[in-house]
Amino acid sequence: MDKQQLEYFEKLTQTMSVTKTAEVLHISQSSLSQTIKRLEGEVGYPLFTRQGKHLSLNANGEIFLDFVRRTRQGYEAAMTQIQELCGRQEQELSLFVGCASLFLPQLLTFLKSNTSHISFRVSQWDNSSEEAQDADLKIVASADPITSSCAFPLLKERILLAIPKGHPLLSKKALTLQDLTTEEFISLGSGWSLEKMIMDTLSAAGFQPNISIRVDNPTILRKLLHENLGLAFIPEKTWGDSFANGDTVLRKVTGLSILRYVYLIKQDGFSKLSVRTCIPLIQDFFARLFNVS
Repeated sequence: MDKQQLEYFEKLTQTMSVTKTAEVLHISQSSLSQTIKRLEGEVGYPLFTRQGKHLSLNANGEIFLDFVRRTRQGYEAAMTQIQELCGRQEQELSLFVGCASLFLPQLLTFLKSNTSHISFRVSQWDNSSEEAQDADLKIVASADPITSSCAFPLLKERILLAIPKGHPLLSKKALTLQDLTTEEFISLGSGWSLEKMIMDTLSAAGFQPNISIRVDNPTILRKLLHENLGLAFIPEKTWGDSFANGDTVLRKVTGLSILRYVYLIKQDGFSKLSVRTCIPLIQDFFARLFNVS
């Protein structure tokens, strides 16, 4: 059993087509079929169910596919360690920033001042993107605590109501959802996890906000707030004073509690040196910025 056999097997499970897989691998269909037959012979059991030209992975194949994936990940991790040990791997870190992006310039300045040998590749906002999925480290928010050895808590914050200065609601000592029934709201688009978090909580409380403007960028939302075009629910710390810039007041709504947790997430398995270096630095940056103990 060799590396090529495992690679061909894994590729075939992705297409379940000898024709398509052979095209991807740039080999003949007969060569691919013979390789898979030899592999099944070495395993001692069939890995696919065959009905004419149709292939499907059987129970044996499911088990073997899990083995192949773990073997590949182990091989890649070993090669990374070897490359780092021999000094052949360039120090690079890919960072996805799904929240707290207002502080990205300060974060990068802090990281560069402490890691002059590391180069950074940064992507933002869309957690479903390929860049986010493949990133070495991700800064993301969750409505619930994450219990994982790959997740490092950075902070916990409330989502509060942002009200432009001079708005009549500010004269009230306590605000309730009932006070907001006739108000217009500004919100992020439905693809944002923050928006889903807010809307899920409001819906559970039996409140449907009158959203008059939806935007796809937090900076635009901030400008619309300053123009007094509506109210908005925003994170207290990561948007807060820096976001409001003194033109907006944050208020709690009685009986409504929206919390979000900000985490630093690393890829499962072996972490290269740049990741191990930056994790404590990013934690330290957030602890200093938000006085997190």
